[in-house]
Amino acid sequence: MRSQKSEVRSQNTEATAEKGFNSLTLAPWYLTLNKKGSALIIVLLIVAILTGLVVEFAYEVYIGTSALSNWQNAQKASLLSKSGQTLSLNYIKNLAGRSYTSMSDRDMADEIMPYQLRNGEQGSLKIKIIDENSKFNINGIIYPNGMTNENSLLSLKKLFEYLNINPSLALSIADWMDPDAEPRLSNSEYNAKNLYLWSIDELKLIRGMDHKTFELIKPFITVYGSGLININTAEAPVLTALHENMTEALAKKILDYREGSPFENKGQIVKVSGMEGVGIQIQNLITVKSSDFRIVASASVHKIIRDIESVMNTSGDIEYWREQ
Repeated sequence: MRSQKSEVRSQNTEATAEKGFNSLTLAPWYLTLNKKGSALIIVLLIVAILTGLVVEFAYEVYIGTSALSNWQNAQKASLLSKSGQTLSLNYIKNLAGRSYTSMSDRDMADEIMPYQLRNGEQGSLKIKIIDENSKFNINGIIYPNGMTNENSLLSLKKLFEYLNINPSLALSIADWMDPDAEPRLSNSEYNAKNLYLWSIDELKLIRGMDHKTFELIKPFITVYGSGLININTAEAPVLTALHENMTEALAKKILDYREGSPFENKGQIVKVSGMEGVGIQIQNLITVKSSDFRIVASASVHKIIRDIESVMNTSGDIEYWREQ
C-alpha cells in the first residue's frame, strides 16, 4: 500500500515537472514572436513616415519648379507684350506724316502673330490699335472755365438715345465734372469729383452708371485727344451724335462714302448726299487725322498671358498705361 502511494506520488511529481518544463520551453517562443511583430510594425511605421516625407518633398519641388517656370514665362510674356507696345508706337508715329487717318490705318494688326523666342520657345503676340479720335470725348461737355458746353452735352444725350440709354445720365456726368454744387438731378452732385475724368473707368462711380450701361457706351467715349471726331474712323453712333440735324441715315451715307474713298480733308464731307447743309455746321467738330490711339498688346508664352493697354499720341507721349 505504501509502495503504491509512493508510485503515485512519483508519477504526479514527474507530471508536474514535465508541465513546468513545457511552460519554460514555450514562453521564450511567444516572447520571440511578440518581438518580431513589434519590429515589423515599427518598420512599417518608419516606411510610411518616410514615404510621406518623400511625397511631400516631391510635391514641394514640383510646386516650386512650376512656380518658377510660370514666373519665367510671365516675364517673357511681359517683355513680348512690351515689344508689341513699342512696335505699335513706331507705327503710329509714322501716321503723323500722313494727311489723313483711315480705317485701314486703325486696323493695323488685329491678328495673332507667332514669335520665335530664345531656346526655340514659341510665343504669340496680338496687337489691337483703336483710334481714340473716333470716339466722343466726354470731358468736352464742360469748358475749362467750368461752364457747360451745351452743344457737347446735347451730343452726349443724343449718343445715349442712340444706344437706348436714358439721356438724363448725361446730366449726372456733367454734375460729376463741373465745379459747382448745383445738382441738375436729385443727388447728382453727391460725392462729385468736380474735375475732368482721368479715365472712363471713373464713370462707374457715378450714380445710374451700372455695368451693362458702361460696357454699352465704352466703345464710343474717351477722355483723350483734342475732342475732334475723325469722320474716317468714327462709327454710326458717334457720327449721329455730332449734331441735332444728323440722322442715322446720314451717318450710314458717310460710312458708305468713306468705304469707297477715305476723306482726305474735312471739307469733303459736303460731297456726301444730304450733308450739304449739316456738313458745314459740323466743320468745327470734325477732322480727318487722328493723333491719339489706344494700343492693346496681348502676349502668350506657354499659356501664360500678359496684357498691356496704353494710350499714346503720334508724338510718342504715353497718356495711359496698364499691365495685367
